[in-house]
Amino acid sequence: MAGRTVSGKTKSGVEKTSKTTPDKKKPSGVKSEKAERKVLADELVSLIPELDAEGLAFLIEQARVHLYNLRVLALEEEGQKLERSSARTRDVTASGAAAGKASAFSIEAASDRSSFHIVYEGKWKLFSSSEMLAIVKIVSSPDQVDQVAGRLYRWLKAERSDVFQDIPLSGSADFRLKVLVALLRKTFTIKKDR
Repeated sequence: MAGRTVSGKTKSGVEKTSKTTPDKKKPSGVKSEKAERKVLADELVSLIPELDAEGLAFLIEQARVHLYNLRVLALEEEGQKLERSSARTRDVTASGAAAGKASAFSIEAASDRSSFHIVYEGKWKLFSSSEMLAIVKIVSSPDQVDQVAGRLYRWLKAERSDVFQDIPLSGSADFRLKVLVALLRKTFTIKKDR
């Protein structure tokens, strides 16, 4: 159990110190914290005359480190609050975003169809006709959109990782991939030979 050292002088002037006396339970709250802080500050002030310069320098350094740590904790707490708020915003946005983000993608073809651009929120990514054909073959699979989106993600990662700089895909399950797959399926079809 925590306690406090009790000091005093006997009648003969000799300093005596008892081990510790148990702290009495204080009700938690601001008043008790202020009182405890005052007691501790008074004890620190009473010890100052007995300390040498090295001891004072040590206490000052420890106080600065402690204050720094308190500031870091406060900043981390604020950062966590912002992150939680941002995560809630992302969750709300992501849940209804598939329909709203469909307009964020578009596909533009060169006049001679030798190249194509996948445009995402104003950022243009150029693909050759052979790259676009490979993409269209991937998305033309009759498999579910989730599976096709995963294949497209792996292809982009292997062949065109530069795409991730402009299209913030977080992984193979990113809803943007599903939107892109749907747009590619709607825009292109592969002609089968007879």
